[in-house]
Amino acid sequence: MSIEDFADEVKVWLDKQELDFRLNFYVDEAGQFIGSNTHLMLNLQTIAESLHTRCQGRAWVFVTSQEDMDKIVGDRTKQQGNDFSKIQARFKTRVKLTSADVEEVIRKRLLEKSEAGEAALHAIYAEQHANFKTLFDFVDGAKTYRNYADEAHFVGTYPFVSYQFPLFQAAIEGISDHNVFEGRNSSVGERSMLGVVQQVAKDIGDVELGRLARFDHMFAGIRASLKSAAQRSIDVAERNLDNELAVRLLKALFLVKYVESFQATPRNLTVLVYDRFGLDLPALSKQVLEALTMLESQTYVQRNGNTYEYLTNEEQVIEEEIKNVEIDASEISSRLFKILSGEVIKTSKLRYAKNGQDIAFGYKLDDQVYGQQRELAVHFITPEYPYGPEEIRMHSAGKDELRVILEPDERALPDLRLLIKTEKYTKRKQTTSLSAIQEQILRSKATRNVERERELVERVRRAVGKATLVINAADVTSTSQDAITRVTDGFQDLINRTYTQLRLLGGSTYSEQQVAAFANPDQSGMIDDPSLSKLAVPGDEVLSFVLQRDRLGEQVTVKTIVDAFQAKPYGWDLASIEVVIAWLVGTSKLTLTVDGNALKRTEVAAVLRNTQKHSHAVVAPQKVFDERKVVAFRKFCTEFFDEATAPKDPLELARHGSDKLRGKLDELNARVTGSKYPFVEQLAAPIALLEQTVGKPDEWYLTEFGLGDELLDAKESLIDPIQSFLNGGQRAIYDEAVGLLAASANNLGYLPAGSDAEVKQLLDDPNAYRGNRMTQLKQAAGALGKQIEEALATKRAVVVEAIEGRKTEVLGSAYYGNATEEAQERVVRTINQIIARVGSEKQIALIREQGNSFEEAIYPSLLDQLSSSTRPTGDDATDPEPKPVKQTVSVKTITAPGVHGVLESPEDVDRYLEALRGVLLSTLNDGKRIAL
Repeated sequence: MSIEDFADEVKVWLDKQELDFRLNFYVDEAGQFIGSNTHLMLNLQTIAESLHTRCQGRAWVFVTSQEDMDKIVGDRTKQQGNDFSKIQARFKTRVKLTSADVEEVIRKRLLEKSEAGEAALHAIYAEQHANFKTLFDFVDGAKTYRNYADEAHFVGTYPFVSYQFPLFQAAIEGISDHNVFEGRNSSVGERSMLGVVQQVAKDIGDVELGRLARFDHMFAGIRASLKSAAQRSIDVAERNLDNELAVRLLKALFLVKYVESFQATPRNLTVLVYDRFGLDLPALSKQVLEALTMLESQTYVQRNGNTYEYLTNEEQVIEEEIKNVEIDASEISSRLFKILSGEVIKTSKLRYAKNGQDIAFGYKLDDQVYGQQRELAVHFITPEYPYGPEEIRMHSAGKDELRVILEPDERALPDLRLLIKTEKYTKRKQTTSLSAIQEQILRSKATRNVERERELVERVRRAVGKATLVINAADVTSTSQDAITRVTDGFQDLINRTYTQLRLLGGSTYSEQQVAAFANPDQSGMIDDPSLSKLAVPGDEVLSFVLQRDRLGEQVTVKTIVDAFQAKPYGWDLASIEVVIAWLVGTSKLTLTVDGNALKRTEVAAVLRNTQKHSHAVVAPQKVFDERKVVAFRKFCTEFFDEATAPKDPLELARHGSDKLRGKLDELNARVTGSKYPFVEQLAAPIALLEQTVGKPDEWYLTEFGLGDELLDAKESLIDPIQSFLNGGQRAIYDEAVGLLAASANNLGYLPAGSDAEVKQLLDDPNAYRGNRMTQLKQAAGALGKQIEEALATKRAVVVEAIEGRKTEVLGSAYYGNATEEAQERVVRTINQIIARVGSEKQIALIREQGNSFEEAIYPSLLDQLSSSTRPTGDDATDPEPKPVKQTVSVKTITAPGVHGVLESPEDVDRYLEALRGVLLSTLNDGKRIAL
């Protein structure tokens, strides 16, 4: 029969029934039946469509199916998914069966009570409902499930507890997800819960009233569907363990193994195996913990912190191999030290509350030294330490350490061993070939080991926060339970007992940035700073130390002081010691010497802050000098160097004076070298005096310096006047006079003899820098300059007048009138340029030369230019060959040959004129013209 025939037959049958009659077809587990068979999918679709269209909605098809088909038929292709979606689209009405619905069905179908039973349960509810939260709520971060809502809910659900239904549903889904059921088609939906609950209800149906269904009871309902390998541990436990509670716990742990939201702690597992009202809950909790310990010891389960987990067969093998990994006691101690120092305390310095100083300490663990050791130590005592509390206190006597006695924790050290073993095992196995299941288990082990370490760190932190603190056989009190705060509190007491002289610092701390200011307080402006007075007490202590060693003939270095005062009974930090030494140098009580050279105060800070130089920096008490000589040298420095103040410290004063004298010598030498002022050579005498004072030891200036008066006289008579001259306006007057003579050297020959004598005399005067000599020089130079300007003006006027005359002649000549405009303009422009050049010329000789040049060469050439550019007129305009232009020469360039000497008689004149006439005619005959 085809689908269409079937639909037609159904319609015929419905037409024979009453008008509102409906026919329903029910198909169970349609999804599992179809699977991945596309043909069956399409058949179901066609049946639904045919019945709908042929019967006009009077025939319905109801099907049931798993909600997640991928879990039943495996991963579908995209096309299979689309086909299945099409089938689902044909079923317009969908009903999901949830855990809440199942619970309702269970109460109605499986757990309905008689009137007598309800009455008895009402009495139990009245007696126990106040305890429900304590008995059935999960803690320790587990998911919260609904408890009995009210009396009716309790009566309807008994002997089950309401949390069991959603938890069991999550359990079988997790088991299915991990492929623990036999075959894919095992039902994991809410319907499967009905069968399990029914089986459990039958199993406990004859127990006395007040008994409850335990969560582990539900294991029996799915046992037949589980793979044998997955439940092998339970089979072994049932055969070999006499502890029934342990077996029940093992089954419960199996069920919740893959429920991520459930925390399998002893408290929550106690809830799962609680089986009757009135049971002693604390006693049951203790029994549960003992059973879990036994299961762990026999590798049925593993513990991660406070949670337990069922182990599969493969997991048991790996867990047993991990337990058999060998580790040394040193590995345990080293790892515990790493946790204490790196995760709990996290520092090797603790701050002293009274002055804010960070004080370093070393670590010890059960008498073993770890890391860099310091004078003070924090000594952790573990529960495995071989001595008792009283012996621990006695052994601490006379030791500079804070003993931190950790409270016993029966799980901490076993967990630490398991942590190390798991790390070693997983690293070792990474180099071998593993199956997919083994790789998954190892990844899980590594992840849980990280969680184990995190939880272990927290437990160690809590243990330190509750630890007993002991110093020098006496207990130390701390109210804090925070680990670092508690240890810090104890460390404060250790500092007080060990560093009794730390109080000398007056509760202050210092930094390296302050060293320079304390070493040179005069220049740093700290002379009135209150901190200076605070350093008097620690400064006296260090000074006494240096004086004592000095009396014994011992050499004291900065390192010697640092080593002594960082140790007990002082405990000063490095920066404070450096500041105290700097203060002693700044107050003239100590000196620092490196490689035999005494350091200036400005150099002290760099040496003190450089620890590599501490062993080479020698510290010594500063010598005492004759106060009269010190005062005299200080007075000399202020007067000679024109300073308001000088250093108060004698050695600083000596260094200051030495540097200044060297600077003054270099300055005067620079003045003399290459100087253009002759009188500067007089500085040779002061230079000779200064050369006798430089390069001496510092002490020489305070003991043997005796040239002060001579240098002050030289300063007054020579140095200051010369420097005043060179640095003031007089120097400009001198330079201007020198410049005048240099610029006017050629003009002076046209002045009366001796015109420049006074200027030269004043410039050569060896005392030119003194008195009013520069005033006189300025007047003399001004007068000389005026003379030169007048001579220049006179000569310019003569030459310009001659050129202007020639210009007038040119403008009135026929040559100019007949010339082109262009030629006229060019000639006029040339004459004007020459006149302007003469007007700006500063040398008389050059002015004369320009006048002569114009007369002899330029003027004739201008006439030639005009002649050569004559405008054509009349016959000339048609003449194809223009007339040649005659060359013009100046009469001044023509000389009479053969005539020499002096004209003394009329005959001499006639002869000269005859010769001149001959030359002039010869010039004309040569085709030239003569300009007069």
